Amino acid sequence: MSTADKAFLFMHVLATVWYVAGLTAVQISLIRAMQAENMGSRSDSFEEAVHYQGMLLVPGAIAVTATGLFLWSQQLGYNMFTTGWLILVELTYIVTLLICVPFVGMGLRRARIAALQARRKGRSTAELDAVMSDNVPLFFAGIATLLVPLAAALSVFQPF
Repeated sequence: MSTADKAFLFMHVLATVWYVAGLTAVQISLIRAMQAENMGSRSDSFEEAVHYQGMLLVPGAIAVTATGLFLWSQQLGYNMFTTGWLILVELTYIVTLLICVPFVGMGLRRARIAALQARRKGRSTAELDAVMSDNVPLFFAGIATLLVPLAAALSVFQPF
């Protein structure tokens, strides 16, 4: 590997760490919000999850996609359209960017607004109760988490 290849590989690994840190932070904040008893800490936890989504999760997912595609197709010379394992890796990123991350974001925004409204009223609302029984953000964050080792295994072992 040339120095440029090593540099892009290093950037790709850093982007992956950034993305995984975002997934972890969002999920921990969501779980903390789901377990919180009072409106203040629930609202704060949803606020924190939205913050981590915007600062870590979304930019990290984009950075992983950008650095990975450039690394594998440009630096290492694989064809993005005919290499089977690379097509599967691309599909995992597409599912993450176009399905999982948007559903996590929509669920977080809905939960954050419901928690803020309940905080303002000083009691739980019907909307907040509906949000608390809805596991969409955790479900899609979990799917995104499961796609990370799949993409890593495909990249490392290059099965076909």
